[in-house]
Amino acid sequence: MNTTTSREGMFVLPARKERVSTHPSPSILMSSSSDITTYTHLISLLSPQPPTILEIEILPSSISQSILYTDHCIGIPKSLLVPCFLRARSILSFHLTTAPDPNRLIATQKEALDATLVILLFDGGHISALNLRKRSLWALRIAALAVHLDDGRTRVEVSKRQELIPAILREFLWVESLITSPLYKHAKSPTLWAHRWWIVKWFWRDVAGAMIQSGEPVDEQVEAGILIGFVEKELQIVMKAGERHSGNYHAWNHAREMVRLVMLFLPTRTEEWYENKTVTKEIGEAWRSWIGALHRWCLGHPRDISGWSFLVFLMDQPMRHAEHGKDAVRDVFQNTENFVKRFEWQGRSVDWFLGSANYLRIDSHG
Repeated sequence: MNTTTSREGMFVLPARKERVSTHPSPSILMSSSSDITTYTHLISLLSPQPPTILEIEILPSSISQSILYTDHCIGIPKSLLVPCFLRARSILSFHLTTAPDPNRLIATQKEALDATLVILLFDGGHISALNLRKRSLWALRIAALAVHLDDGRTRVEVSKRQELIPAILREFLWVESLITSPLYKHAKSPTLWAHRWWIVKWFWRDVAGAMIQSGEPVDEQVEAGILIGFVEKELQIVMKAGERHSGNYHAWNHAREMVRLVMLFLPTRTEEWYENKTVTKEIGEAWRSWIGALHRWCLGHPRDISGWSFLVFLMDQPMRHAEHGKDAVRDVFQNTENFVKRFEWQGRSVDWFLGSANYLRIDSHG
C-alpha cells in the first residue's frame, strides 16, 4: 500500500478512491450512431420474421466493413461484431444487476433477450445468456399451463399456450442455426447442446400436443410417431454438426439421449411387444432407417470414431432382437467389411467398429 510522509513524520494514508461500477450503462459503450445502427441491424437479421434457420459466419475484417446478408445467410466482420458484443453484454449485465423498474420491466426483458442473440453468436458457451433464455421459456410455460382465477381455481389459458409454441420453435431454430453454422466451436459447444436437450426434455410434449389439430387426447401411438419424426430431424442436425467439427462427442451424446427417449415407448419385456404391435413396428422401421443413414454418414467420415461409436450404440438397442433386427445389424457389418476391402482402408476407427461385432454377438459372415 502506497503511503506518504508528512512534515511531522507521520504516515498519511492516501485518499480513498470512489468505486467505479463494472457494469456501465449500455448507452455509453456505443456513442457512435453508426455503431448503434449496426447493433440494431444485426438484431433484426438474427431474429427474422417468420423464424427460420440461419447460416451465420464471422468474416475477417479485411473482407468487408459491413454486414453481408442474402436470404438466410449472414456474414459479419469481426471488427463489427466485437463492439456489438460489448454493448450486448452490458445490456445483459444491466438487466441482471439492476432492480426491476415496473415502468421498464417488459422493455428491459426484451432488450436483454435480444442481447443474448449477439452474445451467443460471439460466445456460444455464455451460460448467463442461455440461463436467461431458459427462464423466459419456463415463465411462458407456467403462464400457459395455468392461470389463477380470483376464486382460487386454475384454468388453462389458450392464448398463453399459443404464445408458448412459437417461442419454443423460435428457440429450436435459433440453437440449430448456431450449432450448424460455420462458427468457431459452436457446433461442439457442450453448453449449447445441453441447452438444446433441456428444451427437448421439457417441451417436446407441448410441441406434440400442438401438432394434433383435432384436440383429441394424445395417445401413446400418436406421441411415438411425432417423437420419431422429431428424432429424425435431430439426427440430421447432429450429422451436420459432426461435419462442422469431427469428434463431436457432445453432439452424438445429444443423439443418444434422443434415441433413449424414443425407446421409452417400448415395453420393458420383449414378450409384450406383440401386445403393442403398432408402436413396436413403427419404432422398428424408424430404427432401421436411422441405422442406414448413420452408416452412410460413417462411411463418408471413416476416421471419425465418435460417429462409429454412436452407430454401435444405435445397433445395441432392444430393436435388434425384433423381426429383421439382426439382419439389419449384420448388413451394416458386411457392408463395412466390403468398404474396407474395396478401398483397402486402414484406420483404427473402422477396425474398432468391426471388432464390436463380438460385443453385439453378431456373426458378420452369416
